[in-house]
Amino acid sequence: MNKVFRLLGKGLFAILMALLIILAITIKPIDNTPYQQTDFYRNELDELNNLQLWNSIEFFLTKVFVPIIQCYQSAHGTVQINRTEISDKLEVGWSKSNILPAFTTPIAIDADRNGKHWNAVHDSIFVRAFVFKKNNIKVAYVSADLLIIPPLVVREIDSLLVKKGFSSNNIYYTATHTHSSIGAWHPSIIGELFAGKFDARVVSHLANCFAQAITDAEKNSSNAKVGYIEIPTQNLVVNRLVDKAGKVDDKLRVIKIAKATGERAAIVTFAAHATCLHKGTMEISGDWPSAFMRNLEASNKIEFACHSAGAVGSQGPFEAKKNKWEEVNYMADSLAALVLRKIDSVSVTDTLLLNFEHLPLYLRAPNLRISESWVLRPWVFNLLFGTQKVYINLFEIGSIKLIGMPCDFSGELSVDIHKKTQSKNNSLLITSFNGGFIGYITDDKWYNKKSYETWTMNWFGPENGAYLSEIICKLLSIH
Repeated sequence: MNKVFRLLGKGLFAILMALLIILAITIKPIDNTPYQQTDFYRNELDELNNLQLWNSIEFFLTKVFVPIIQCYQSAHGTVQINRTEISDKLEVGWSKSNILPAFTTPIAIDADRNGKHWNAVHDSIFVRAFVFKKNNIKVAYVSADLLIIPPLVVREIDSLLVKKGFSSNNIYYTATHTHSSIGAWHPSIIGELFAGKFDARVVSHLANCFAQAITDAEKNSSNAKVGYIEIPTQNLVVNRLVDKAGKVDDKLRVIKIAKATGERAAIVTFAAHATCLHKGTMEISGDWPSAFMRNLEASNKIEFACHSAGAVGSQGPFEAKKNKWEEVNYMADSLAALVLRKIDSVSVTDTLLLNFEHLPLYLRAPNLRISESWVLRPWVFNLLFGTQKVYINLFEIGSIKLIGMPCDFSGELSVDIHKKTQSKNNSLLITSFNGGFIGYITDDKWYNKKSYETWTMNWFGPENGAYLSEIICKLLSIH
């Protein structure tokens, strides 16, 4: 009997030691180092300083050095500068492509759909693209009726369009964030949890559709002017995280584009999640953003409309109707009415500036939490999700500035950033889902709240709300 107990004791000891080893290699204490004291913060500041230095050099070359040489040439006729004849007028083109594949897929988000494929199409889903050109600069603006812009799709678009002068360095990506569009676009454990079983055909299909929309948009570009308006709303967006204890970004932001040909387009952002349709919906749909775009394009005021998810983190649609399709129409009709009431009064002007910045974003190592004090080690997160390089994008069209974030960026943070930069950036739009994805970035005071946004989907440790808000403000300050 004693021998049996000794064997059991040794077995239990071995199991205990194995468990301790597994715990040691898979979990660690949470990293609470103040972000200002970290290497990732210093690396980000270095990127900003390099960007500022390059902008200073570029300004000297284009505004000082070249004009001096031109004056000398004019006076003496001895210096020749080889310059390509380019227009200083802004040109804009737009196009869209249907992204519904010829085969079915899971629906993203896959939650509560259990990997089932869509069984009907309620309304078609599209990628919409604009190409802006001025002098020797061109920038594409892209928004798709997808949950996010899948990183693998971005990578493939780069290879498809590099010979046409487009890549991540001059493509501004956004999505409508509909929760009822095609999935199967990310080959990781977490990716398949959210978007369903991976299907490589989806990545190729989406990349080709995106490339076609961008190419077609450039082909129909012509002289255009732009304008901007910010429209307050009521009863259209709520703070879904903490209700009335938190802030709401209730502004509808609209860029109006008017071609010399008489055609008109609008780029619109709003902070409410596209979640009128979600659990149990097995039909493909762009949710309220698609209905919103259809309403605008059915008017006689806008020929082409494009919606992008704004700072949708913590922000949900106001529930006016219990029936999900009636709620879709409520959101779409209300937003369209606001835009159409104001759009004619928006003045458009010639644009003096077109600029795009693709700023590498450095972050704390992944901190996927299992308690308030303990997290999974980074290698476990990377095994579950994969690794990626992420960026912040800045797109300037005259005085209009767009900031593209690789996340569900919080509307609460957006409200604060607009207040801090209001004197310099009255025409600022912050959008989410720029081709990378780092989860949710929320107000830091909610970091330990046990909810989907702040616990399950807050992947890169504490203080990211303050950190990314600071980087955005610094980026805006040097432009």
